[in-house]
Amino acid sequence: MIKQEKLAISGKANRMELLRKFAGGILGLLLPFAIACQVALAADLTGLPLGNVIEARSNAATTLFLWDATPYVTSLVHDRNVGNAGLHALEAAAVRSLASHARSSRAKAVTLRVLYQKTGAVSPVYGNPTFAGVEVVLSIHADRKTLQKNAVAWETALAQGTVPKGLLLQVLGKLPPQSP
Repeated sequence: MIKQEKLAISGKANRMELLRKFAGGILGLLLPFAIACQVALAADLTGLPLGNVIEARSNAATTLFLWDATPYVTSLVHDRNVGNAGLHALEAAAVRSLASHARSSRAKAVTLRVLYQKTGAVSPVYGNPTFAGVEVVLSIHADRKTLQKNAVAWETALAQGTVPKGLLLQVLGKLPPQSP
């Protein structure tokens, strides 16, 4: 009786091991897609714009955040929302993102630099667009406490093309041209 139980457990363990290996192979193929979907879903659920924001530097005076807005810029181009309207949408989204991330900062002021990855010609070997560098589009700087109080109003004003008092906005680059 004990031998049969060990064999049954052993057989079950082998099946579980085979299943684990099979699932690991499938997971390895689908993991990049799953992570991208999870990040996009998380951004949609929190109300934050798509893309990654990192804290690049922080001291008592200021905290610098960098936002890789590539997915957001891609959606703007896809929706044919480029030019001034696209830039105003990006500015409003940047204020929303900065206000959200500024909560974790203890610095007096916060800065967000918005950038995206530019693409070049399609590679004949791989069939994908090539990397053509990084474009820093804009920089937003504000007092942290003032930003927390006025974030919603500032977001609305920027979406309408007006730079509110208390917010320093520098346009340093441009959005990609509209694709045909």
